[in-house]
Amino acid sequence: MLVPAPPAGITDLSARLVADGLRAKFGQPVIVENRPGANGALGLRELLRAAPDGYTVMVGTVGTSVIAYAIDAGGRETALAGAQSVPFDPIRDMVGIAGTAEYATAMVVNKAMPVNSVAEFIAYAKARPEKLSFGSTGVGALDYVAAELFMRETGVRMVHVPYRGGPAALNDLMAGAIDVIIEVFPVVMEPIKSGLVKGLAVSTSYRLPSVPDLPTFTELGLPGVTLTGWGGVYGRPGLPEDIREKLGAAIVEVIAQPEIKEKFRLIGFEPTGLGVKEFSALHASEIKRWVAFLTEIGLRK
Repeated sequence: MLVPAPPAGITDLSARLVADGLRAKFGQPVIVENRPGANGALGLRELLRAAPDGYTVMVGTVGTSVIAYAIDAGGRETALAGAQSVPFDPIRDMVGIAGTAEYATAMVVNKAMPVNSVAEFIAYAKARPEKLSFGSTGVGALDYVAAELFMRETGVRMVHVPYRGGPAALNDLMAGAIDVIIEVFPVVMEPIKSGLVKGLAVSTSYRLPSVPDLPTFTELGLPGVTLTGWGGVYGRPGLPEDIREKLGAAIVEVIAQPEIKEKFRLIGFEPTGLGVKEFSALHASEIKRWVAFLTEIGLRK
């Protein structure tokens, strides 16, 4: 199981839950190999070099499998061993097997900021145009896109401060160096629950069980800020349909186990367990959504 992300991150942790479940189900070793770098392209390259027999799969996320392509299709190349590199195509180069889990972003502010709701934050920010700053893990990352959606929906304008990771942005927020982040929920879940930061809203279409008092942006009249990150398992082109279906069904069965669901929720994910058809439809619809939005705001190259 190829993971195009570093060890111990949220993508890696969720992948290992699935790998452990498959190991128990099949009674076979499932080896997780981390291949971080190039926005997921290094992991994809390894997948495309493998035989299309189902013994090598890759974990993908909305960031690596969709948003990175939506920003820079021509700059991300893939190639089979010995073949000429061609621009990455997320429909041609990846075969969806199963969706595993999704995760929200959550809007949080420094606990000293004199606001206690999204409405109060909007009023506070509009009184200080381009004076407040928001942190993200970089242009095109899910937290950056969430902030762009928020600014488009509300008319608020803020200054972007990029970071190497969500925890670094969170640390600066708590220190008062920046004003707000709309960060992936697994990064900010514990600080919200412990009161280290003020949580204002979540970006899912439903309230999160772990922070039931936080409203959704949709409840607050901002449906355009509804988005979730998600993860899933992919195979390479040419994967036989019967093997694809068998793997997909096995992953869905693993995700349905109560103990696996609980482990996902403990790290801030909501398990989904989407089969081949449902996950492939999600993948295709997300490509359309993010290509359109990132073209609209001028980020698609």
